Amino acid sequence: MRTGFLPPEIRSWVRNLLLLVLAVVPPGTAAGCRPAVVRVPVSPEDIARCNAVASEGDVAFARKDYYASLIKYLEAGRLNPNNHVVYNKIGIAYSRLGFFTESFAAFTRSIGLSPKYSYAYNNMGSVYFATNNKKKAEQYFKKAISLKGDDASFHINLGTLYFEKSQFEKGIQEWRKGLSLDPGILKRSEGGLVAAISQKSSPEKSYFMARFYASSGDTERAVESLQQALKDGFTDLKALLTEHDFDAIRKEEKFIEFMKYAVQLLKS
Repeated sequence: MRTGFLPPEIRSWVRNLLLLVLAVVPPGTAAGCRPAVVRVPVSPEDIARCNAVASEGDVAFARKDYYASLIKYLEAGRLNPNNHVVYNKIGIAYSRLGFFTESFAAFTRSIGLSPKYSYAYNNMGSVYFATNNKKKAEQYFKKAISLKGDDASFHINLGTLYFEKSQFEKGIQEWRKGLSLDPGILKRSEGGLVAAISQKSSPEKSYFMARFYASSGDTERAVESLQQALKDGFTDLKALLTEHDFDAIRKEEKFIEFMKYAVQLLKS
């Protein structure tokens, strides 16, 4: 836990939150379990103030001032400790700043307050993914999808996880589900947490990414991925010639030029 880098007043708030959360649910609780939480009476005035302060946090978050947004979200959480959306936002802000233990605590309380709030499960999965706990990440991504299967970002995150586990066919299937739900999902920055695919490449990983990009009509990224696959040692010329995912871009000049180069290279 990195609370040593936080101001004293925030460290105190974090410590209290962690004690509250860890007292009712231990770290690593399965995604299907419902953590118990303590609700407190909140006046209508404090509820209104909470919403107003959280909106100020949203403005700071939108300009990527995550520290300022965290301050506002923490204030909102103090005003209304029963607001699961605010605790989800606290978790996101902590995660963007790299404080994953604090993020875990906030998402756990959000889930405890609203066990069917799919976004907190997805974001918890992203924290597990970022800390290289792929088993837990998969559980939480799947739980998010079970609660809200029409959110494109959930499928993109699960697909990315599968790619990192070298389960490429499953990864493509989830990415395609996400793209079918929201064709612009890959070009837009989401407000939640996104599982980022690693920069470590392999022939198979780059080839399957090329298949996905080609099937979605993205010639530029498909060819870039194929070039990387060749660089990493990909040699299956037959797959390049017959895979139907590439049919969508076979008439594109950039792909035609790449295929001329690939045929010459792999036949030599």
